[in-house]
Amino acid sequence: MQSIEFWKKRYQTGGNSGAGSGSDLKNFKVNFINEFVQSKNIESILDFGHGDLRIAKELIVDNYTGIDIFNPPNDYNLNLVNVKFDEYYGNSAELVICLDVLYHILEPEQEYMRKSIDKMFEKSDKYVIIYAQDSRDNKFDTMYRNHLYNSKWFQHIEYSHKEAKLIYEQESSQHGTTAKFFVYEKMK
Repeated sequence: MQSIEFWKKRYQTGGNSGAGSGSDLKNFKVNFINEFVQSKNIESILDFGHGDLRIAKELIVDNYTGIDIFNPPNDYNLNLVNVKFDEYYGNSAELVICLDVLYHILEPEQEYMRKSIDKMFEKSDKYVIIYAQDSRDNKFDTMYRNHLYNSKWFQHIEYSHKEAKLIYEQESSQHGTTAKFFVYEKMK
């Protein structure tokens, strides 16, 4: 898959996860997730797309597992699994997070995107937090075509995961990104 090869090559040549895992955006994401974890007494996180670990290392939770398509240097002793998202068969967690990933899954890879989302909801015991562009915003369809794609992730969740209720949607994006937080609760 083109998107997987792009990221593997980027990390193998010393690249990082980009602006979204540094400075103000990183701090914003870390604070949002840590506040959510604390407010809901979350003990376990399963991270679909840990990237360069700059965010993962700052999450305050008892049990963290990160899934990604490459093995970065793990100086933080985090539990990491090297596998494609739709092929993860490990433990579930109270909270599944997926940050800045879904819009990097390109147009020919949309079946993989849907299977990945299905796996996220399967492995979540309570909540799913997605940080991505609002796939209902058609302006995104014409931007960044060679590197990003407006994966219709929101529509897939709405159609295929009736057990999930959107309990929070960030009102507007932070400066420097088109992404926002979306929080789902799995209804029993």
